[in-house]
Amino acid sequence: MIKYIFFDLGSTLVDESACVNARIEAALKDPNAPTREEFMKKVRECAKTGWQFVKDAADFYGIALPKWDSSLERVYPEAVPTLERLYGKFGLGIIANQSLGAGKRMEERGIRKYFDTVILSAEEGVAKPDSKIFLLALERAGLRPEEAAMVGDRLDNDILPAKALGMTTVWVRQGSFIDEKSYTENIADYTVKNLSEIPRIFGM
Repeated sequence: MIKYIFFDLGSTLVDESACVNARIEAALKDPNAPTREEFMKKVRECAKTGWQFVKDAADFYGIALPKWDSSLERVYPEAVPTLERLYGKFGLGIIANQSLGAGKRMEERGIRKYFDTVILSAEEGVAKPDSKIFLLALERAGLRPEEAAMVGDRLDNDILPAKALGMTTVWVRQGSFIDEKSYTENIADYTVKNLSEIPRIFGM
């Protein structure tokens, strides 16, 4: 029986596409930049191995990027209604690869109040897909893996490591990894196209 639902943050609850696009456009204006096609190929390649994929691609070409502009982040319109439906019926948590200050940004966007357990990579010194960050979240919430679910947009960072531990997994196909084909879709227990589909998975 699922008692607790963990969410990823970026591209799951928070739309980061404007931030990503801004960094790509900044990189392409650099004198060291290759063609757009070549750079985007490198971005997709870096995305398979790391969560700071635009920065990693820029580093490859010796391009200095401007600071991530968190003011461009937006909570997905479906996020708050979905959290409202789940809140009080399940424990809710965050397991996310995020820079320092993500908790404050959650407060500013009005979503921090829904979560009892917030595990952020920059604060804990461990990042997904390392199983340690999932085990830390489970320990803090007092859960066995089979009592928890993980909702995320990445098969490699969110779904595979959570499933390997015995957690129920929900892949949200949105954001930068909507067409991720590293693994077959059925690796996740459930696949949805929108956050609003999640409550029905858990009987609501």
